[in-house]
Amino acid sequence: MLYVVVTMTIEEGRMEEFLALCGQLRPLVLAERGCIGYDYVREKDSLLPIQETLDRNRITLIERWESPEALAAHGASPHMKAFGPRLALLRTGVSARVAETLF
Repeated sequence: MLYVVVTMTIEEGRMEEFLALCGQLRPLVLAERGCIGYDYVREKDSLLPIQETLDRNRITLIERWESPEALAAHGASPHMKAFGPRLALLRTGVSARVAETLF
């Protein structure tokens, strides 16, 4: 299984617009062949001593895919081509990590 962890910084004041688009996109992605999970998460304060400083404009997307082929097909899907540029306009930064299950 592949995990994709995407960290996005959203423009100040645009979070609700960003999340509304993500809410429309998510069911389309979950319906894709090979998609196991596609979860947007927001940071929450905790007592964990190693936790990074909270950033209220940061959203993390945690994706799970059956295979590299499924992930590649996801990137080429019509809905990603349609939503990707719209979401990019609302972000000030984005980074991604791809990892695989070891155990």
